[in-house]
Amino acid sequence: MNSFLKIFMIAVAMVTAIPSFAVTDKEMEQARALAAKHYLRYANNGSDYLDKLNPSSVAELSKSLKAKEQENIKSFNAVAVPKDYASWDKKKLVEYWSSTFFRSPGLKEDGKKCLSVLAKNLNKMTVAAPSAEAKPAETKPAEPAKPTEDASKPAAEAKPSSTPASETAAPAANESSDQAVAAEPDAVDAVAQAVAQAEADAGIADEQPKKSSNTGWYIGILVVLVGVVIWLVMYASKSMKETGASLADHKAGEKEIREAKRAAKEEQNKMREQYANSLTAKNDEIKQLKSEMEARERELDAAKREADALRRQLDAAKRELSNARQGRAEQPIASHQAQERRPAQEPRPAQEMRHTQEQSQSAPSQKSQVSPARPGGLPPVVFLGYVNQKGLFTKASRSLNMETSVYRMDIPDGHHGLFRVVNDPEILDRLVDNVAQWLEGGCVIENPEDADIAAEIVTLQPGEALFADNTCRVTKKARIKFV
Repeated sequence: MNSFLKIFMIAVAMVTAIPSFAVTDKEMEQARALAAKHYLRYANNGSDYLDKLNPSSVAELSKSLKAKEQENIKSFNAVAVPKDYASWDKKKLVEYWSSTFFRSPGLKEDGKKCLSVLAKNLNKMTVAAPSAEAKPAETKPAEPAKPTEDASKPAAEAKPSSTPASETAAPAANESSDQAVAAEPDAVDAVAQAVAQAEADAGIADEQPKKSSNTGWYIGILVVLVGVVIWLVMYASKSMKETGASLADHKAGEKEIREAKRAAKEEQNKMREQYANSLTAKNDEIKQLKSEMEARERELDAAKREADALRRQLDAAKRELSNARQGRAEQPIASHQAQERRPAQEPRPAQEMRHTQEQSQSAPSQKSQVSPARPGGLPPVVFLGYVNQKGLFTKASRSLNMETSVYRMDIPDGHHGLFRVVNDPEILDRLVDNVAQWLEGGCVIENPEDADIAAEIVTLQPGEALFADNTCRVTKKARIKFV
């Protein structure tokens, strides 16, 4: 640490003995050309061709300008340029061309919008150190003097210009070494001696510049090397600090990640527990509903059995009533509805019965045909089977056949008949079990979807049939409904 402080303070002392950076004519003209380019670019939004130019002087820029920019640059050239720029440093150069210059009257307001971009590009310029012969533009010629005074005057004039650099570098050096000096008091004396020795050497160099012409070069090289060493040390220190900060940030980030993962896991476990509780509650509810549904189904089955028993009782009562009425009747039953509900065989004259039997025996091979229609030759009532695909009735008989009969037909004139579906509970199950076979050929069903729950078949409109060519053909289907 002591060696580092000695080297650092010696470098600072040497830097103070070297003239500070200043603005040359070339750099001034380059900055002016850069300011003119940005001013013209913002003054005319259509001058994007200027973005490709990189002029080193206003004269060079003027050669590439179009008519609009040639007109706009007149207001820029009308502003006078100061003459004392040889004493400026880079900061003052940037401040003048990015701020002070554009406060001059006569400039376009749109062109002044380039200040932020212009300042950024001006800071990229490199301001080199002036040569030993460089003097301010406003400096008057020196009066004749003695040779010794002339020889020492350049060093004396150059010395004040180094003051700003020393003032700039000294605080940085003090800031970077305050803690180190406080920590190691023994290094203070060594640093003070090194500074004093450096100042003494610099004074000797100022008084006798010609005596050691190469000393300046050696000092410059040494300063560069010391600067590189200082920069490396500062860079290493900064890197170590950044590494430490990065490690601390990394550990803090890992801690935050662990905490976030822990919180996420706790939240996930909480959600799983809630889901499990909800699922258990739903399963219990489903079981309860299932038990209630089974109980309702059992009640429904019992109600169905009770309804079937009541229906059978009702049918039995209807048959008893029909038989009672048949016994009291002396004339054929005129009501078609009462005739539909009567399952028993109606009395017919013996002559008609023999005639029907003879017709049935004369055509044993034609099961789907009815005996030829003759006026007065057919009984007024016939029970028929289903209607086949050709529209012909099958299985004709004078009495109700529990296995084959479907329709009851009235034949008033022996040629035309009106037929209805037999409404008898004993054949109901057979008809509704296969509606397509027994009913669809001769009926139009209004509610076929209710066949499985039907307790009765009601004929809404009788169908019509025609006896011809030894057949009984449907001419109009009956309309029925399941109830």
